[in-house]
Amino acid sequence: MRRIIHIDMDAFFASVEQVKNPDLKGKPVIVGGKNGDRRGVVSTCSYEAREFGVHSAMPMVQAQKLCPQGIFISGSLSDYASISKNIRSILFEVSPLVEMASIDEGYIDISGSIRLFSSEEHIAKHLKNRIAEETGLTCTIGVASNRLVAKIASDADKPDGFLPVASGEEADFIAPMKVNKIPGLGSKMCESLNRMGIYTVNDLQGLTEKALMQRFGNWGITLYRKARGIGCDSLQMSHVPKSMSRETTFGEDSSDWPYVESVLSYLMERTLYGLREKGMEGRRVTLKVRNSQFKTHTYSLTLPEPTNLDAVVWEHIKPLIESAYKEIKLVRLIGFNIGELTSGHHQMMLENIGNTEQWEKAMEGVDSLRERFGFQSLHTGKSLASGKSNKSSNPPSTK
Repeated sequence: MRRIIHIDMDAFFASVEQVKNPDLKGKPVIVGGKNGDRRGVVSTCSYEAREFGVHSAMPMVQAQKLCPQGIFISGSLSDYASISKNIRSILFEVSPLVEMASIDEGYIDISGSIRLFSSEEHIAKHLKNRIAEETGLTCTIGVASNRLVAKIASDADKPDGFLPVASGEEADFIAPMKVNKIPGLGSKMCESLNRMGIYTVNDLQGLTEKALMQRFGNWGITLYRKARGIGCDSLQMSHVPKSMSRETTFGEDSSDWPYVESVLSYLMERTLYGLREKGMEGRRVTLKVRNSQFKTHTYSLTLPEPTNLDAVVWEHIKPLIESAYKEIKLVRLIGFNIGELTSGHHQMMLENIGNTEQWEKAMEGVDSLRERFGFQSLHTGKSLASGKSNKSSNPPSTK
């Protein structure tokens, strides 16, 4: 019988900072920017800060108002990545079947390990003790027959908890919970369900699959399964990113769209360079723009064929830039994302073969120089104005 662990580090970034500086323990630590920073957002915060209503993705200005006594820290991504790597090696001590879902959480298939450790509880204790010994951090562990319920269990017992859900009891376990506790249900979906009088998972379980399909289409099938605790029980051992992206927040809201475009070009170049390093191509491109009122707009299109070439992508996103320019006057944040990633060589469209081959050869030369002298050694004219000085205030994200 399949048994899956979901392990989630408790307030990871903030906890790392508290371990690095013991004077911060028991205090409201907020990672994401210095005190007085009016541009950033909260990456994570300690449980002491959460008592004041602070949470991840909250604008730093709001966090400062809610928790003026908070200790604000910019954070160190390299430190977090190093500790995450250490934690990952500990997870492999109990099973070879490990999937890291992000820098601070992962799944472990312990189906074949229970006999070795005698029980799920002993496995959880081993992981908790080893992580505490090696890093000084705490984690929460949920165990269930599939990934979905294991994650719900770990979320329900934070911090420093352990919550197993017996096989066959998944639907009963999640029934009393609010629908927003189901992973993958966004705020809009939950609002739509609330308008239907559905507030708990138990309410959702009362609807038939047919009724949900009539209301939500194919997504109704997913809702029906999730409401009953039915989820995937297999792990993806080698992580293949679904998309790659980069974004940056400006020091001041900008109405200078030529400059905004140069920054966007720089972010696009960095993203596509990373894509070529992985031997991958993408087809779905998205422009992300946040205005001065913190409202985020996205503009997307699907390319005729997968690519990782700067010139090809730039030509296609020009209409997206024009749409953003018409709608947004003051830009707070700009970002670029490319998704629907594939590996291997694409089939070039006949009419584009000449140009595409020329650009591929050109970018091979560009990438070769960047590998020798660093990415900043070479830019297109479009991004030159911002490339050497621009630094993303948010770390590059890969999903």
